[in-house]
Amino acid sequence: MAVRPASSTKAPALPFTLTAAHPEPELVTVRHRVAPGETVFRIARTYGITVQELSSANGISDPRSLSVGQELLIPGAEAPDSPHSEPDVSPDPKTGRPRVAAREEPPPRPPSRPAPRPGKGTSRPVPATKGMLDWPLRGVLYGRFGKKGREPHDGIDLAAPASTPVKTAQEGTVLYAGEQQGYGLIVIVQHSEGLVTLYAHNRDLRVKTGQAVRRSQVIATVGESGRTSGPHLHFEVRVEGKPVEPLDYLGPLPSS
Repeated sequence: MAVRPASSTKAPALPFTLTAAHPEPELVTVRHRVAPGETVFRIARTYGITVQELSSANGISDPRSLSVGQELLIPGAEAPDSPHSEPDVSPDPKTGRPRVAAREEPPPRPPSRPAPRPGKGTSRPVPATKGMLDWPLRGVLYGRFGKKGREPHDGIDLAAPASTPVKTAQEGTVLYAGEQQGYGLIVIVQHSEGLVTLYAHNRDLRVKTGQAVRRSQVIATVGESGRTSGPHLHFEVRVEGKPVEPLDYLGPLPSS
């Protein structure tokens, strides 16, 4: 049964401060239909994302499994401009028949997308924390951890259909379940070793403040409460109150 707090619910003292200025990137879902001869690598390069990002967003375990006509979600990208222009048709001076001039293709131009996080594109060791947490849901990663203009973006954003179950990343205790300006309906869970996870913009909550929760327990459902541009989950990981890169703690994407 859903637990929706009253508007008068106040958050208890937390080990960190949540700011009302909560920047959210515009939720724009780009879809790409696979054409004959296209590969995962080629599509990823077209949109300026990595093969891993494209594969993770679409549950692709085998790059060879692409099929013509398959529709793919492109995380964190805008639709690219069409590189094609109308062909130049002029008469052949010898025959007088129309002649199609060779089309000159401009160099590929990747679409604009959010600025990459520091270290992206360079080889870096896998952090020891990798896999400590489970993904709270399977969604399209369209907002990354880091700066969003002048404001810090303290977590990641996962687009998913409204009412999708949101699950705990690890067992722990609910520090707070209620409303927070900018974040909407949120759940904050305290884990061991100073680790805290936050789940925001929910449609409804399934837990109460002070409740013990197990790993992968449903604690809320995806919504668009607070300041959002569409249904999604804003997910944060904090250590001793300081926001950290969630992808350094999350394991493999869930299969469903």
